[in-house]
Amino acid sequence: MPRVFHKRMSRGWGFTLIELLVAALMASIFLLATGSIVIETMRVDREETGRTQVQAELTQALEYIQQDLAEALYIYNDAEQPNGDGIPDLIQRLYEPGWIRRPEGSIPVVAFWRLRPIPQRCYAGNPTLQEIREGRVTLREERPPRIHEEDWENIRSRRNVYSLVVYYLQRNYNNAGNLADGSTIPWEGNARIARFELQPFNEDCTERSEFFAEDPDPFQAGFLAWPREPDRQTPIATRRDGPRLTTLVSNIFSSRNNRPQVAPDCPPGYAFGGGRPEGVIFGGLETNQNDLGFYVCVRREAAANLPQDVLINITATAMERSNPGLFRRYISGDTDIDDEQVSRYLTTMQTRVLSRGAVNRRA
Repeated sequence: MPRVFHKRMSRGWGFTLIELLVAALMASIFLLATGSIVIETMRVDREETGRTQVQAELTQALEYIQQDLAEALYIYNDAEQPNGDGIPDLIQRLYEPGWIRRPEGSIPVVAFWRLRPIPQRCYAGNPTLQEIREGRVTLREERPPRIHEEDWENIRSRRNVYSLVVYYLQRNYNNAGNLADGSTIPWEGNARIARFELQPFNEDCTERSEFFAEDPDPFQAGFLAWPREPDRQTPIATRRDGPRLTTLVSNIFSSRNNRPQVAPDCPPGYAFGGGRPEGVIFGGLETNQNDLGFYVCVRREAAANLPQDVLINITATAMERSNPGLFRRYISGDTDIDDEQVSRYLTTMQTRVLSRGAVNRRA
C-alpha cells in the first residue's frame, strides 16, 4: 500500500517538455511586448525632451536678437537704388570691401548700427555698471594719449559710441558630414547663429580700433556711406586679429547637398537684410539667396530719421538630440531621408521688430 501511494505521488510532479516550451514562448512574448513599450516610451521621451530644450534655446536667442535690433539706429537693407538692385547693401557696403568678417561657409544675414555705452574704463576709478547707470561716475581727468582730442570730446558729450553689429548663419558641417570649420568642437545641429560686433575703442579705453578709424556721420553722408574715407580703414577680413564671432545659438536648420532650404521672397516693401555672397559655398543656395534656417526681411528705407521694422525668421532642428542616427545620415547627404522625417523635428519662430532708435526722428 505505501509503495502504490509513492508511485501515484511521483507522477503528479514536474512539467512536460511541451508545457515548458509553451511557458517559455509566452514569457518571451510578454518580455518582448514589455521591452518594446519601454523602448518606445524612451524614444518618445527623448524626442519630446529634445524638442523642448531646442525650443527654449531658440526662444532665448530670438528674444536677444529682438532686443538688439530694437536699439538699431540704421539697418542695412536693399536701398542702394530707388527700388533696390537685388543685392543687399550689407553685401555691397560691408562684406565685399572686407569691413566685416568673412568666415568660411557663412551667410551674413543682417547688419545694423546702434549706440553702445562707452567702455567702463573710460571712467575714473573703474566703477561698476550699477554706478554708471545711476550716474555716480566721472570720466578720467586726463585724455588717454592714444585717443584723439575729437574722439575724447565725443566721449565726454555723448557718453555713447556707435557700434556695428552683424548676425551670421554658419554651417556646422560640410556636405560630407564633417565639421565645416575643421575644428574639433562638436557643434549641435547643422548650423548656428553667430554675432559679430565692431566697436570704435578697446575695452581698456586707451586707443581707437584700427578697424574703426572713423565714426559714421548719420547727419550728413549717413550710415550707408561708412567708411567715408576707406583709405583710413583697415579691412578686418584680411586680418586674423580683431573682434571674432560669438555663437548665439546652435541647432539651426540649414541647407544640405541636394536638399536646398531656400527662404521665400520677402513681402512687398521689404528686402533681405543679407544673403549668400558670391563665392561662398552653402549647399543649394544661389548668390544673394537666404537659407530657411535664419533670414530677415527689412523694410526698404534708406533715411536714418525713420524707424525701420524687421521680420525675423528662424528654424531650429531637434534632430540631433532626438534622433542622432537620423541626424548623421542627414548631414552626410542620405537621399533616402524624406521631408516628412526631417520636418517632424523642426521648430519655426517668426517675429516682427520695430527699431526704436532713429536719428532726428520725424514726429
